[in-house]
Amino acid sequence: IDRTNSFIENRKNWERIVEEKGWNKADNTQNDTQGIIAKTGDKHNFHFNIWEVETGGAKTRFKWNVDAIKLLKHIESENRLATTEEQKVLAKYAGWGGISQAFDDKNESWSKEYKELRELLTEEEYVAARATVNNAFYTAPEIAACITQGLVSFGFKGGNILEPSCGIGNFFGNLPSTIGKSNLYGVELDDISGRIAKQLYQ
Repeated sequence: IDRTNSFIENRKNWERIVEEKGWNKADNTQNDTQGIIAKTGDKHNFHFNIWEVETGGAKTRFKWNVDAIKLLKHIESENRLATTEEQKVLAKYAGWGGISQAFDDKNESWSKEYKELRELLTEEEYVAARATVNNAFYTAPEIAACITQGLVSFGFKGGNILEPSCGIGNFFGNLPSTIGKSNLYGVELDDISGRIAKQLYQ
């Protein structure tokens, strides 16, 4: 009984903190937190197929990032949520870790990409993105899948899951079906990554 009461009390405290902090809760009952309302269709969380995950070099990842950002801004301009097909594009967003060349205005081999990025991002978004080149290395989906499967092996059957530095949510996108209905809480400092995560885990 003591353990049950403690669990209930902890859960209430946790939900109160989440509400006070304004953190995103990505489950099937989530209320919209930024006025983004789907025009048609139901909300749906993205799930990786690790056999279809692509890899690429710096310029390939740059293109994935640009494509994802353009799509994100298009979706937001229409005040809606991403479709399942659009989520596949958004999920390729790889962050700017290891792509510092794109922010170097003196790197001639990246001059086209630098110009494209300056035109695509607002000044605030650009400064925030540039600040992540040394630390935005997202966990590979196949690694995240192994770790989340480990949770099940340890006996976790679902509940509240916090990802305190979620990026675009690769751990959320690799939850086994047995715990897929858990309440997902993601915290992300980078604005664009967090906005993409909200579109992937609705």
